[in-house]
Amino acid sequence: MASRPMLPLRLVNLPSVSNWPLLCVGGVAVAMGGYAVAESSMIAIAAAAAVFAVGAASLNLITAERAVTLVLLYGVMLLGKGWANLGIPGAIPIPATEILFVPLAAVALFDRPTRLDARILVPLCLFACLVGTRLLFDYPVWRIFAIRDTTPALEAFILLIGHRAVMRDGVQAWIRRMRHLTVIVLIYGTVYPFVSNAGVTSPSVGLQRDAPLFDPTGVKFSVIAMSLYFWIFGKGWVRYLSLGLAMGLLAQYQARSLYLMLPIAVLVAGWATRSSLRTLARIIPAVVIAGLIVLWASAMAIEGTEGPVSTDFLSSHLNTLTGADGPNAKTIDARQDFFAKTVSEVAQNPGTLIVGLGLGPDLTFGQWIGKEGQLVRNPHNSYLETFARTGLLGFGLWMSVLLGCLIPIARRARSGFGPTERFCGWILAAAVVYLGVAAVQPIMAFPYGSVPTFFLLGMGVAASKSPRNDQDAPDASFASGPTMGYSPA
Repeated sequence: MASRPMLPLRLVNLPSVSNWPLLCVGGVAVAMGGYAVAESSMIAIAAAAAVFAVGAASLNLITAERAVTLVLLYGVMLLGKGWANLGIPGAIPIPATEILFVPLAAVALFDRPTRLDARILVPLCLFACLVGTRLLFDYPVWRIFAIRDTTPALEAFILLIGHRAVMRDGVQAWIRRMRHLTVIVLIYGTVYPFVSNAGVTSPSVGLQRDAPLFDPTGVKFSVIAMSLYFWIFGKGWVRYLSLGLAMGLLAQYQARSLYLMLPIAVLVAGWATRSSLRTLARIIPAVVIAGLIVLWASAMAIEGTEGPVSTDFLSSHLNTLTGADGPNAKTIDARQDFFAKTVSEVAQNPGTLIVGLGLGPDLTFGQWIGKEGQLVRNPHNSYLETFARTGLLGFGLWMSVLLGCLIPIARRARSGFGPTERFCGWILAAAVVYLGVAAVQPIMAFPYGSVPTFFLLGMGVAASKSPRNDQDAPDASFASGPTMGYSPA
């Protein structure tokens, strides 16, 4: 799509670097920063934020906005749970995600030319108002737990950031940026299991309790979702290698939700790009590559997240999906129990059925305790949690937001074979991974799930509205068969 020209905006003229007073001020700032780090991490973070704000005001604000957006994306996709524990600690901790995305969302909300469509923005704002109203009543009772449960509603506004990014820079620019991000995420997702097996320690961070900065929890979801980029935009060995690598890594990640969602997402990608039959044929080389990876990992005695990487373990782990006994089979029974009890609690009277149980209540009923002794209050089902906490009213608004994004993305994806259509096809398939996992994992309560999901959906909505031009002409090689390399964006 043709990008709207953005002129550099300068609020303050920077003095020449050769000006000696500037060097003196810089030296003092460095010294004060070192002292702040030594005395208080909170002071250091606040000082860094202030310096960044001054620098952004002095330079091109569009460039600064774009840079912060990329920092947010790279942070959540590469650091996973470690990123979720970055921020300003305290009685009411402020996560780094909120520090970065709230200003970005505010700019996207108040800039009319790049604002999200009203058919999505209105139910999103109504849902946020409902959650905010619930917070006023629930905070006196549940305190910090009530605040934590506002996270999914707040971070859903990342939709605005993804939408503005494409409206501002154009589809082609973000196709390129997503390619770079995909390469880095795939490399990191391949390397970190070996680093973990080698026993390499990570520095600790934490908002309320210490956690490793390089905690891979949550990274695996982005690895699988991003691998579909080259399944759609790649050609020949690049396409087969990306999907084969993702399938092989499942043997190390050992997440039952991804066992299901990866093949479903591949089928969705085939449907969205109108190449279902070719997709089925192209899966075979990828399966062969995945098999070789699993055999090699088994021979090297590599440990996965739940057990050894071996065909025997994978078979027993997969069988638990059919009700058989096996590794962590009890968690499936627990989820079914939570579902039945939660629905029963919500349906106990018309009031809770309409507006929910509220923010803060334990939806696992005290049955789950985390590895660090913390109470696990999330039933590991984002849709069930939304329904339980906000009732039919909130759940209806939430689903209208999601469907309002997915439907136009799917329509544009199936409307042709150009780069924009394929971009929408990839976004649809990647979103299916995150949204499908959200039915059995609490990823929407953490930035490693909410940020990529809503950013992708926002980009897809903007791309679905982009006008057709010469760059969107069908790529003959995409429909004709495999070649070497990847197709140009």
